[in-house]
Amino acid sequence: MVYFSFFAGLVTYEIMHPSFSTDAAKVGNYEVQVSTTPSVPNVGGDTKIHFLVLDQNGNQVDKIRMGLKIYYNDNLMKEFPPSDYPGSSDIDYTFQEPGNHVFRAEILDPSTGNVGVYEFNITTLSLYASIFVVLVIVGVGGAGGIVIAIMIFAKRTRPRSRY
Repeated sequence: MVYFSFFAGLVTYEIMHPSFSTDAAKVGNYEVQVSTTPSVPNVGGDTKIHFLVLDQNGNQVDKIRMGLKIYYNDNLMKEFPPSDYPGSSDIDYTFQEPGNHVFRAEILDPSTGNVGVYEFNITTLSLYASIFVVLVIVGVGGAGGIVIAIMIFAKRTRPRSRY
């Protein structure tokens, strides 16, 4: 029962909280929010990179001019040339290497004519690394559940002193 509770809590936490590769920053007069689906992208798997651009008042902008470059080990892997995107857009990408990828977003601020640059990191894992991480978390949770169960049952079975 304890083990099941831990597993249910872990799944609920993953659903309720933002993804692992989530970030937000102020770029010029805008706030850029970035996240991925799945939360930890797998090498060779399809990944959606979500961009949300908000104005100074926290409202989603209708259109933004943005370019995007993806780097791995300081090598340019893919470039999306500057073009007009809606304030909320998704980009499909398939990672070829495990590790840290740097995304460089360049956003044109039409009110000032300046280009704001923001870099954020997305970590990818191979499928086996993802399975390993989940197994470690479940193992630690199971061990913790066993320790808690032993402590609870040990208190119930202690003889009461008659003095």
